[in-house]
Amino acid sequence: MSAEPIIILGAGGNSLGIIDAISAINALDPARPRYRIEGILDDIPENRGKKVLGCEVIGVIADAPRHAGCRFVNGISSVASFRKIPEIVARTGLSASRFETVIHPRATVATTAIVGAGSVVLAGSVICPEAQVGAHVIILQNTSVNHHSKVGDFSTLSAGITVLGYIDIGRNAFVGGGSTIAPSCRIGDGALVGAGSMVIRDVPAGKVYAGNPAREIAGSRHAL
Repeated sequence: MSAEPIIILGAGGNSLGIIDAISAINALDPARPRYRIEGILDDIPENRGKKVLGCEVIGVIADAPRHAGCRFVNGISSVASFRKIPEIVARTGLSASRFETVIHPRATVATTAIVGAGSVVLAGSVICPEAQVGAHVIILQNTSVNHHSKVGDFSTLSAGITVLGYIDIGRNAFVGGGSTIAPSCRIGDGALVGAGSMVIRDVPAGKVYAGNPAREIAGSRHAL
């Protein structure tokens, strides 16, 4: 069986973690690697021809339909771009079935957990029993999603986050690295939690919260 061709969306920092995850998956059986990275699609003009860990930017997001037979995975997310993820994925013109779920071999996903189509779970992360992760979610290194917690579609959990039990993270939210979310809290759709925050109360949709304990950052340019 030949390796499955896959293309990464975005040449930013998240692409390094995805390439590392794919390399680690292939290393499990070097004689029969699971994936072959065809390249990266990115809309930033200065990234044309750029190489990330040896993988070249071969076109823009809208070129995705030209790559028949390829699988795709999204790596685009930052404080500046996280709310654009649904639009970026839609710009590919691809059906949900064309997107690959990439889970690093050194991540742990419980047998009773759910990880949706097109999501990424990087090294050292743990998805605990009865947790639910939606579609096109990016979970960076060393983050834990504990029992009965839910992460909505298109959301981003940065590195080193602790999501405790019975938490509901809405669609298209962004949680900064090193944050902790206390049990039973709700992070609203499109909300942003700043790095290193301790969330002990609900974060309304579209708002920006940060600090210990996390409070609203009034007037933030990142708020809706």
